[in-house]
Amino acid sequence: MLKTRFITAIVLLALFIPVLFLSPTIILSLVVSILISLASWEWGRFIWGKQSKFPIYYSLFIEALLLTLIYSIQSTDHALTETLSHLMIGVLWVSIIFWLLGVPFILSRKLQFSIKNNGGLLAIVGVIIFVSNWYAFTVLRDKGLWVLLSVLMIVWTADIGAYFTGKQFGKHKLAPQLSPGKSIEGAIGGMVAVCILGLIFYSFNISSNNFFNMFAEHNSRIVLIPLCIFLSGMSVVGDLFESQLKRLSGMKDSSGLLPGHGGVLDRLDALLPVLPIAALCIQGIS
Repeated sequence: MLKTRFITAIVLLALFIPVLFLSPTIILSLVVSILISLASWEWGRFIWGKQSKFPIYYSLFIEALLLTLIYSIQSTDHALTETLSHLMIGVLWVSIIFWLLGVPFILSRKLQFSIKNNGGLLAIVGVIIFVSNWYAFTVLRDKGLWVLLSVLMIVWTADIGAYFTGKQFGKHKLAPQLSPGKSIEGAIGGMVAVCILGLIFYSFNISSNNFFNMFAEHNSRIVLIPLCIFLSGMSVVGDLFESQLKRLSGMKDSSGLLPGHGGVLDRLDALLPVLPIAALCIQGIS
């Protein structure tokens, strides 16, 4: 299992790193749109089940929508691109409001939440979540490679910090019904790790064009630590929400697309709430 997981990770890095570092934004947007559509297929399986064909149609709809957006954004029609920009900012806001208000309510229902009774809502919300994440990814990359990487590192650092802290000190379960492996101590450890990451980026000026520096330069430096804690916490919310959907739908993993890692959504879940928030912060600064 560990060998399979390692091989899959190496293959993914070998494919994705050249696209991330060397490709123009439009190629990156296309690659991300494919990843998003695969994640939406897995989301559809939560809603309609493994045997249904609806997840395939749902995924194709998401991909068609993203391709339309990619084509439209490349348009030379200034009025169209301006309208799309305002529209996508609105989508970012709706996505963030869902993560801040809707998801905590759903999580509070634990295993009493019914996917069957809320399938339509989850389908609509899924469109908003996936479109906003695609847009957030492209916005952050447009602002600079280190802007995007520093935001991705928030989630990776929170995950790694939570894992090792939880393994060493974890005694109090964070959400035992949804994700028994997560502990309160682990979540706190992840937040501390992200705060350290932010301070390292800011203090040692690791590329002035990164998320932490850009935010601190346009706001009080005191706000940087609360922001790191908040984004780390939101990554946990994204992880817990996917865990809840998996348990409610009776799935261990969102799919088996990534051997040893589960599905695409299993790799993206913590990013789903973080990317739109980070993109909106950067857009506000710009």
